Amino acid sequence: MKYFRVVISVLLIACALIYFFFLKSDDYEKLADKITIKTAQKLSVENGLFLIGTGGKMMDDIQMMYMGFEYFHPINIDRGRELLLSSIEEYLTVINSDEKVRPYLHEFPFTANNIEIGIWILNSDGSKVASDKIRYIHANHGILSYYMDGEEEYSRKTVHEETYNEALKTSE
Repeated sequence: MKYFRVVISVLLIACALIYFFFLKSDDYEKLADKITIKTAQKLSVENGLFLIGTGGKMMDDIQMMYMGFEYFHPINIDRGRELLLSSIEEYLTVINSDEKVRPYLHEFPFTANNIEIGIWILNSDGSKVASDKIRYIHANHGILSYYMDGEEEYSRKTVHEETYNEALKTSE
């Protein structure tokens, strides 16, 4: 199952590369895609995060960038915080150090408020983690949230929430 996830992740990156090089889109969208691919590759190697989705808010400029991942190990809040912080920091480093994309950024430097990261937590065999374990972690607009499955099907409940700055202080 894990091999299947790796293949899907590689195919997603390959599709993004094909889109980047062969399909017509605005220059800033191509630059954003290139940055996302570069970041996702590094996060896959360093943290075992497998890219499953990308996006952003880019109507006239780049206002926000998004990456969604799967992670194949049950986690606690501390490990979730590490994954989110390292993903945000790596994404921001790549974005803010790319001089070609700077003219297209809605604001420079980009901050945690401009990044969205979603990570679905699975067991090593790809099955869902137990309902009393963290199932999904998310960073959006500078808020890090940690969720378990909720009482209703397809629902979730927040088990912890903190600002990006609080998470940085806690991880020191």
